[in-house]
Amino acid sequence: MDEKYPHAKKQFFAAVRTLAASADSIQTRLIEANTDILAVTIDEFDRDIELKIKFARILDLLAVDRDDMEEVALETAAHMTESEAIIVAELICDFFEELE
Repeated sequence: MDEKYPHAKKQFFAAVRTLAASADSIQTRLIEANTDILAVTIDEFDRDIELKIKFARILDLLAVDRDDMEEVALETAAHMTESEAIIVAELICDFFEELE
């Protein structure tokens, strides 16, 4: 049987690993994980509206401005409080679990 969402799983696995495997601040880890997360497109979840909504929520928290998502996500994560960054990191981890 074909694996569902192989690209998204690969990218989110890399993001979760970045979040877990560093002693840097949570904001710095989110900045590093952004590259992997932003490599996933919302279109990958067209067959599952629930996943699409959850992914959109993560994107909204990382980058409100869609013009240059990577740059905005970097700036957004850098200015998050620790608790805001932890919430986003938890959403990323939960989303990865749902892809399994």
